[in-house]
Amino acid sequence: MTTAITQRFTRRQVLGGALAAAGASAAAACVPEPPQRSVRRRVVVIGTGFGGSVTARRLAEAGVEVTLVERGRRWPAGVPGTFPTMFGVDRRVSWLSSTNSATALFPSVPLQPYTGLLERIKGDGMDVVVAAAVGGGSLPYHGMSVQPRGDLFARVMPGELDYDEFDRRWYPLVRAALGASPIPADVLASDRYASSRAFIEAVRAAGFPDARGEPMPIDWDIVRRELRGELPPNISVGDVIYGVNGPGKRSLDTNYLPAAEATGRVELLAQHRVSSIARDRNGRWVIPTERIDTDGVVHERVELVADALFLCAGSPNTTRLLVNAAGTGTIADLPDDVGRWWSTNGDLIVMQVLDHPTGTMQGGPASIASRDWDNPAGPMSLLFAPLPVPVDIGAMQTVAIFLPDGHGAFQYDARCGDAHLSFPASAHGASMAEARRRLAKLGRAAGSIASVDMTAAEPTTFHPLGGAVIGKVCDGFGRVLGQPGLYVNDGALIPGSTGCVNPSLTIAALAERNIARIIRTDVGTVF
Repeated sequence: MTTAITQRFTRRQVLGGALAAAGASAAAACVPEPPQRSVRRRVVVIGTGFGGSVTARRLAEAGVEVTLVERGRRWPAGVPGTFPTMFGVDRRVSWLSSTNSATALFPSVPLQPYTGLLERIKGDGMDVVVAAAVGGGSLPYHGMSVQPRGDLFARVMPGELDYDEFDRRWYPLVRAALGASPIPADVLASDRYASSRAFIEAVRAAGFPDARGEPMPIDWDIVRRELRGELPPNISVGDVIYGVNGPGKRSLDTNYLPAAEATGRVELLAQHRVSSIARDRNGRWVIPTERIDTDGVVHERVELVADALFLCAGSPNTTRLLVNAAGTGTIADLPDDVGRWWSTNGDLIVMQVLDHPTGTMQGGPASIASRDWDNPAGPMSLLFAPLPVPVDIGAMQTVAIFLPDGHGAFQYDARCGDAHLSFPASAHGASMAEARRRLAKLGRAAGSIASVDMTAAEPTTFHPLGGAVIGKVCDGFGRVLGQPGLYVNDGALIPGSTGCVNPSLTIAALAERNIARIIRTDVGTVF
């Protein structure tokens, strides 16, 4: 049966489906089919971001053999020239796309498709930008690693989760593993970080709680060396969203993943694309993969058949796999709420144009925030996102993170054979309006003469959450209800918000908690 499943879900043209329908049969005869094979594995983990890296490491440390599958490539960590820069965009930016996946607001020349760092998932009302790389979202994110306050955690997270346990055990564990610490006073006092200090003053003038340095997985000694001119400026100028061209950023490919591989029990399959999952008549999990090169050409089809499958591909892609499995019937009796309870973590980005200079190559990455959590109009975090711009354009990029008022959903579309996101404007509701009001107040305090609502101009989130949430699709530890051996252990478990903070720390802490329980109860019984 597994061979039939593979054939059903791998009928796509070599070279990324570029053949026209009219001539497909003739052209296909000229293109040899890539070889196929099927292999048995005990555990397969899809995705190497915060959920997948944690899951693979802890299973391997517990003596479990793990096959870790990642569609993206493995980029050299900390090597100059590895990634494009903000103003040097090339094909390395985008996941098999001819356009810049990060944004369409600043058009670039057409790109030759490549297995680049970022994928844009188009939706109705909202697009999502996610990473495709070994290390997942830790490569392009700024790294702000903030723990929410207990009352905010309780407002948005599933009731099965105990904040005191997270505060006592899981958040400290992840912070230690990432080496997260706030920006040091001497770095903040340097000339490069004048824009950060100006933001702090604007926050105070606007009457918001004092802005502070938030924990960051950054080696601040590397930043100091950049400031002294001993190393090329990369982190210190905030040029990070396409990856960091040098050392100093503690992404997952420098901590969790090397620790996992050091056990000798992790088989990491980079550039292996998964577009479907299924369950065979024996109750095993069938994962057809395509081994691709950096141009997206399929060189081999490898069917993995596993006793346990962990979906850690990030909220949108984990959700798409489940929604598609439900829609096509390859996994029977999935919970009805698969695809639902999805949101953006409440992101709003506004560019303020000020009446005075703000400096060039503003010190980064984004590390300063005001925790406006007790405001009667609603809790919110206000962030400064420095710009690596070589000319002084008098700009200050501000970000608000609020509690969304509602949710969107991924639903299966039989016309295209894929899950599609719908996100109604009401899902942000009054909270978005209040976030705009608060950023406008901050802008006025900073001397704003104009502003550009980047989120309105291009509705996009970099912080997707939900789609397979605890209590609706999964139990309190990520086990998919009614599907023994199928697990979710990433941001898809969280219903749309982590409580006015960037989600990475909470996703990793949740993954640590879940896999610790699964190792105690399911290893040796379920798999």
